[in-house]
Amino acid sequence: MSTNPDQGPAITNKRNMLLIAGLAGLTWAGLVGLIFLMNAGQYDFWFPGRIVVYVLLLLAPALTFMPIGRILDFPLYGYWAVISFALFGYVLAFVPSDPTKGWSSNTAGLGLLLISVFMVTITIFLPIFYRLGFKLFSRKVEQYDLSRARREAVLAGLCILLISFLRIVGALNLLIGVALILAFIVFEMLILTRNYGRP
Repeated sequence: MSTNPDQGPAITNKRNMLLIAGLAGLTWAGLVGLIFLMNAGQYDFWFPGRIVVYVLLLLAPALTFMPIGRILDFPLYGYWAVISFALFGYVLAFVPSDPTKGWSSNTAGLGLLLISVFMVTITIFLPIFYRLGFKLFSRKVEQYDLSRARREAVLAGLCILLISFLRIVGALNLLIGVALILAFIVFEMLILTRNYGRP
């Protein structure tokens, strides 16, 4: 029984990806347990549980998003993801903030939280919008347009940032939220329409 020699590297790569995915899942589970169950944020800086959280805040997004950056041929994406999720997790776990008390009472904490939410939103949506390009466009130049995916991810981040800010200051309602989302969608459609058909 013959074996295709090309299958060897493919099987190895698949096993490596499964291993990385499993390790990433364990690190995220560890983070959730330490932050929300053990409440590591209530202890001092050098508490062993907090030190483990610091390590996992870097390791979990690295294991998750560095491979995606390699697939996208965009190495900086992985570093961006590590910074954004590490900041978001650190603020969530260790920076006291209470959105129910309003902006004036938590300016520093809520400001960092909004910045980290903006960065995390870009991290999450960039590969999603890049992948959607293969479904929505027929030309390869548009399917593989990473700059389009980056722009759309930034727009999504700005939309979530504005909605979150309005929610914190108590100025958000359903109509305003829907209007903001539609405004960003229309803006992106105008850009796509303007660029459509260009070489």
